[in-house]
Amino acid sequence: MSTVPDHGLKEMVPVFGPEALGVGAHGSFHAALERLSTEGDLKARLLLSALSHFAAKGYDGVQVKEVAEEAGVSKPTLYYHFGSKEGLFRQLCLVSLASMAVRIQAMVEPYLATPIQGKKAVETACLDLSRAYLALLLESQEFTGFILRSIAVPSPDSSFRDLMPLVEKGLSPLGMFMHHVFGTGLEQARKEVLLFTSLVGSLIEEKLRDHQYQITDEEIRWVSQRWLHGVLG
Repeated sequence: MSTVPDHGLKEMVPVFGPEALGVGAHGSFHAALERLSTEGDLKARLLLSALSHFAAKGYDGVQVKEVAEEAGVSKPTLYYHFGSKEGLFRQLCLVSLASMAVRIQAMVEPYLATPIQGKKAVETACLDLSRAYLALLLESQEFTGFILRSIAVPSPDSSFRDLMPLVEKGLSPLGMFMHHVFGTGLEQARKEVLLFTSLVGSLIEEKLRDHQYQITDEEIRWVSQRWLHGVLG
């Protein structure tokens, strides 16, 4: 029996789950990969190298050789662990999305534990959630923006469209928040989640265009109010 890992393109199991990363309510997957890499985990070191290259150059601009060289290994070693460039990118997606799902769940749970009633309480909860979600995305904004664009591009023949259900699953706690606060139905909550993430994502895109750009609290308040207006309207 071969000991070479199976790299089927539809493999949906991350090489590092949230437990292995030690990701809970706090701590980014980037920081977790750095820790595992420092501890000598080769796959973590390769993913960390890939993270910087994909974020800086986009998928098509990355050469497997340079990712391997930065990680201090040969191309065959990278191929052994991830199968191909697509396999490497897919694992980066899977690891980050699994981590994000846990973080978003932990972010939303406190709001679900108690009723949120009255205009002021609702506005405060929406604003706090907007700040928390933005902070999560900003932990690795280049890759966050790139990964979501790569998965959710309009083209139906995108190689990564099959990962979109994982994005929606990771964002689903936001829909639970909307149902809890507004009594929103499942399908409507899904639409509102997409609006919310699009609004917050627009701030991330601005940051990507200009790394010196500082997102202001006024802008976050605008996003929160625009989202709230959409839900109530």
